[in-house]
Order: sequence, then structure tokens, then C-alpha cells
Amino acid sequence: MPTSPWRTARSIPDLGRFMALWLEGRAPQWPGYRAEFGHEEHADDVRRLVAPLAVVNRAGLVTTQSQPAGDGPGADGARWRQRAFVSGVVRARSPLLARLPVLEREGLVVVVGRPPRPVVLTDRDGRPTLVLDTRRPGRDQLAREWAGTGRRALRELRRGTAVHVVDPVWGRNDRLWPALALLA
Repeated sequence: MPTSPWRTARSIPDLGRFMALWLEGRAPQWPGYRAEFGHEEHADDVRRLVAPLAVVNRAGLVTTQSQPAGDGPGADGARWRQRAFVSGVVRARSPLLARLPVLEREGLVVVVGRPPRPVVLTDRDGRPTLVLDTRRPGRDQLAREWAGTGRRALRELRRGTAVHVVDPVWGRNDRLWPALALLA
């Protein structure tokens, strides 16, 4: 049986390349992705995010969470609002960190490291349902989420710097995704 590319990863840039391939459907599922969440990659409104996410992964930001924006009634009849966002990890001294201000000039909120306070990403009838957390993931959590990843890459992830980019406008989907190309 061939070795998983994730097992051969030695660095955050390696993980970024493999993550881009996974997003494009050309690599096996990444270790931290729970199988029950795989269906949404096939929805038309999410599939268009693959290209910008692949670009930013190849630029050195290993994306671990993202969502498109939305604003409207959900299947339950409640009003659901989402902010477009992407979160990931870069090397601690990555040159990508110096390019982040370009995203702020595009009207986006960039948080490097832990946010000083929770940022609501999704709400249902005005009540938060998804929040950008202020806690740093623990060593054991990272080991579980990235089980099957090369040890050197996992060590880099532990030392890496978290980056979160959020569009502050509910329901706006035309700002964040094109702006990610500015990081390449």
C-alpha cells in the first residue's frame, strides 16, 4: 500500500501543497477532516471556493476552516447569517505574514494568533452558533486532528502561527475569496 502524502509531509508548506491537492480532489482526505462533513464540497456554492483556497494553501497558509457567507432563511425557517472566513496556520516566520495587510486594505479583518475576543462567524436569529475561538488548540488536539501526518510537519504546526481572515459584512461573498489571491 502506498504511503499517504500526509505521512511524508515535513513542513507546513508540504501540508499546504497536500491540502490544495485534497481540495482539488487529487489527494486523500486530510487527517483532521471528519468524514461526516465531506458532503459540502460538492455543493455548487462551495465548489467555487476550491480554487482560492488551493491558492492560499500553496502560498503557505494551511487552511483548517472556511465557510462562504450567507444571509437568509434556513431549512428550519430561522434567519441564518454567516460571514465569509478562512482560518489556518503558517510558519512562525513566514513571509506570508508580511503580506497580510493587503487583505485589511480590502476591508477584511485579519487576526494573527488568538483573537482578543470571540468573533461571531454564524448566527441563527441573532444568536451565535459559530464563533472564532480565542483558545489555542492543545498539543493533544493537534495530534488527534493531524494523526497520520509526518512528525516534522506536526511539530511545525505546533509552533506555527494561526491566521484568521474574516469578512465583517454578513452575507458578502465577493470580497474574501478574490482577495486570497493577493497572498500568492
